[in-house]
Amino acid sequence: MLKTDVLIIGGGLAGLAAGAALEGKNDYLAAEREQRAGGLAATLRKGAFYFDYSGHLLHLRWPRTSEFILKALGGNCARIRRDARIYAHKSWTPYPFQANLSGMPDKVKAECVSGFLKAYNAARPAPAGPEAFSGWTRRVFGDGISEHFMLPYNAKLWQYPLGRLTTEWCAPFVPVPKPEEVIEGAYGKRSEGLGYNTVFHYPKRGGIGSLANAVARNLSGLRLGLQVDSVNLKKGVAQVRHFGPVHFRRLINTSPLDEFISSAEDAPIAVRRAAGSLRHNTVYVLNLGVRGAKADMHWGYFPGAEFPFYRTGVATNFSKSLAPRGCASYYVEIATPGTPLDLASAEAAILKGLKACGLLKSSSQVVEKLWLKIPCAYVVYNRERAEALPVIFDWLKARKVQSIGRYGAWKYSFMEESVKEGLEAADKFLKRW
Repeated sequence: MLKTDVLIIGGGLAGLAAGAALEGKNDYLAAEREQRAGGLAATLRKGAFYFDYSGHLLHLRWPRTSEFILKALGGNCARIRRDARIYAHKSWTPYPFQANLSGMPDKVKAECVSGFLKAYNAARPAPAGPEAFSGWTRRVFGDGISEHFMLPYNAKLWQYPLGRLTTEWCAPFVPVPKPEEVIEGAYGKRSEGLGYNTVFHYPKRGGIGSLANAVARNLSGLRLGLQVDSVNLKKGVAQVRHFGPVHFRRLINTSPLDEFISSAEDAPIAVRRAAGSLRHNTVYVLNLGVRGAKADMHWGYFPGAEFPFYRTGVATNFSKSLAPRGCASYYVEIATPGTPLDLASAEAAILKGLKACGLLKSSSQVVEKLWLKIPCAYVVYNRERAEALPVIFDWLKARKVQSIGRYGAWKYSFMEESVKEGLEAADKFLKRW
């Protein structure tokens, strides 16, 4: 029988950060079901290429987490200024679309600028209670920007009705320009510095997985290949596949919240019902090793219905070491509401789309490929989520359980925030919460 003071479920960045903060100070066991650390912040090798689970970039904004991440990476980190773009109406324009309309046809520019100014001057107040994304974008950006980018792109990404998708996630991730920035971005110079990710960090070697590997090397309590099948929070017992029971006093969960509650044997019906109402999409990522490609951007967004993917990126523009000389590494993301994707048909459509936008000249340039699936990718913000989370977290808090990270806390967040929550969760337990 194994006993531990703190059981950490999941060895992604949140779980690893929690373990690092507890190391040498408190007994803990971090159980990661895969045979590698990092969760989705991982890098896989195929042939001569290194592929991440889509674009994972470090946006550093807090002193403690920045120090933690940069110390773990040592000198293996580059600071990079963003070059992101949108492909729409057979043209490229800089990101964000709403402040960089210069690349769009004159008719589109006019519709977007006039629509934005009309919405800005109307200054309609937000409704009481949660606001639907479809109404929010028209109220804030106007009809032109909404119809040419915001609505089609987000419908493709979220795979959920935009009349039901709520907007709590928007503030950090959707920049709202001033009227003069919209006009200048359409008819004058490019707007720089908008958005949360204008500058990012990325490892020079080894892909994003090098961060998790660096942290994991110093964790004595990390165990790989341990799948927690069930927990009983009242008894403080977890059943680990092929291992047996693990007794714990306190618990940090970083696995998807709905799955964790489903595994909790003593969860009340109301809590199970709340967890059952949570929704998410699924993302399939086609990683491509491409010979002779010339693309200088970091990533691009695709609102058009003619493209099955919503985003593609050029990982070798983060780090040349991800591919052999003369080759590039692309990642292409397709979202579904959870339904299976026909990979052969999707691949053919992706290659057609990459050729249409100029990122690929010929399918013969592809020398390597790797499909990766992210079953729980973006959690859906809706009224059900807003009602469910207090029910779930109140029950967990009463049992001294912290559920953290992008999926444990069931939110739209970024890697540094997961690290931050891991460190803070450990702090709370060290203070005998």
